[in-house]
Amino acid sequence: MRIIKLSGDEIITLNDFPVHNEHILKIYFLVYQKNCGDILSPCPVMHKNLVLKHFSLKLKKILEPFFVENLKAKYFLLDGSHRTTAACLTKNKINAMVIKSEKDIREAKSLAQSGEHLQCLLDATIKKIIADLIKHFEKKSYFETVEQKTRRMVAEKVIPKYMILNYKRK
Repeated sequence: MRIIKLSGDEIITLNDFPVHNEHILKIYFLVYQKNCGDILSPCPVMHKNLVLKHFSLKLKKILEPFFVENLKAKYFLLDGSHRTTAACLTKNKINAMVIKSEKDIREAKSLAQSGEHLQCLLDATIKKIIADLIKHFEKKSYFETVEQKTRRMVAEKVIPKYMILNYKRK
């Protein structure tokens, strides 16, 4: 399993607008604002080449213009909307663990069980992760990067004003 740093325009986010829990967003925002984002568990992502071949023709057609406009978008977010949004709001890079094999999932599970990472992917397999992504995007058939979603949250003022001001100031 590889840990990398990504910008918000490199990750295709999940369609949970706005985030589910504003309190959690506030905590992660504070962590990133204090430049302590490296203490957080990396967000699991999967490269688009592993996922796209399983998408239906309908989803692929919807995705075509997205990829034309978002050349840097290469990874699908699997978990971590609050962390990625907080990182974007504070102009920080996002720590990401790239999941590409069952071995990577076993390693992530081991790190979660030891307390080193948050519990993620505990009941996952590559096949299940991809099936869950397909189901998610079939239900909400639009795509955006973490950066685009963050900008939309700012524009629609669905997050606290101090976060909006911080985002605009940087």
